[in-house]
Amino acid sequence: MGKSKGNKNKDKDAYVGPIKSGRRDSDSDDSEGSAFTYNEDMQSIMGDVEDMDDVYDQLVDNLERAQNKNATTRLDGLHRVNLALRAKNVPEFIGRNKETMMSVAARMGNKPDSEAHMLATLVGLVAVQAGEEISDLIAEPMSQMRTILMDASRCVSLRTTCANSLAIVTRICCSEDDQVSANAKACRFAWANTKVSGSANDVGHAKLVATSLAAWCIIILDADFQTIKEAVADQPKIVTILSSNQLEARLAAAETLAFLHEFMQDTRPGFRFPNKEYVLELLDGMMNDCSKKKTKKDKRAQRYAVRDIRAFIADEDDAPEVSVKIGSQTLSLDSCGIKIFYDMTCDLLHGGLAQQLLTNEVLREVFDLGPVPLEPEGTVNKQTRLAVHDAADKHRNQVRGKQRDKRSAVY
Repeated sequence: MGKSKGNKNKDKDAYVGPIKSGRRDSDSDDSEGSAFTYNEDMQSIMGDVEDMDDVYDQLVDNLERAQNKNATTRLDGLHRVNLALRAKNVPEFIGRNKETMMSVAARMGNKPDSEAHMLATLVGLVAVQAGEEISDLIAEPMSQMRTILMDASRCVSLRTTCANSLAIVTRICCSEDDQVSANAKACRFAWANTKVSGSANDVGHAKLVATSLAAWCIIILDADFQTIKEAVADQPKIVTILSSNQLEARLAAAETLAFLHEFMQDTRPGFRFPNKEYVLELLDGMMNDCSKKKTKKDKRAQRYAVRDIRAFIADEDDAPEVSVKIGSQTLSLDSCGIKIFYDMTCDLLHGGLAQQLLTNEVLREVFDLGPVPLEPEGTVNKQTRLAVHDAADKHRNQVRGKQRDKRSAVY
């Protein structure tokens, strides 16, 4: 099971963390961190689905459709299964059908990019609900995702999704050192061998680099000594990405450097990268960037994000902290590693993250939120209250009608 790094998730009433779509571009001093969170409406990923209740009720039927010989039927079935798993925790369905879903996902290597994209997403969605229960079912799906991730001929967005799911599956389900090492190498290959141009149309490759870097960080948390040693040796290469033409790649590199600094400080207290002063100079340059080639919005976002990272790497401050309200609790993202994993979970679940964190035991353990809270006695949801009210109203009208009939009767 994924391990957290001592989050201080206490019951609080006040919400102090940002919930925005995308990175903050403000320079406000009262913000708490440089990580970003999502608050996306499920409508943004529903497509032509109009009623989510139908999606939940037809989960088994849609899983059968996802195995249909007709490609259109398969895609629609997969879309509806993924949508349901994003929006709702369904442990009974997962328990009964995890073998089937992993078997279907293991064929993604031979599928068109659009279908493989949905299958890679499915692997991550099953992982966040099943946890270690699928540890003996993930070898082949992970192998397929590694192959796709390192194949430059495949769709960039598909490769990005594979990197994201690989990290989540590794952190939550995978305990085999050789598989962890292979996953780390695949992500390293992706960020090290993807060229990012300065064109506005090349954001896809920047996203691939950023996601592969984040996935690489998460996988390193569970890696063996040799993989960690190789990661430390790659630090100078990551420094070069700070000069990328794309904002997302630059910020991902900065966050990766902060993660490596934190990870090595935890592993070997007092450790110092030989090029620390050079890295700080580059981060200073990013904070004071006056280039006319970059938009004002990008420069503000860069200045905001890099400010906290620079202070942390210089040992002038703790890791930036972000707090997120989860029901009556506050999720404290108080380390670089846990913030990166939170962002990757956001990418997977989109608007379903808040609900999942309330009821999903696997994710609550990863984020150190404790057991799923019991619903207080007497507490019912809105639909139940309305149903009871309607039934009482109907009964009252029937009684009144009978009394009316008796009063108007002529004997």
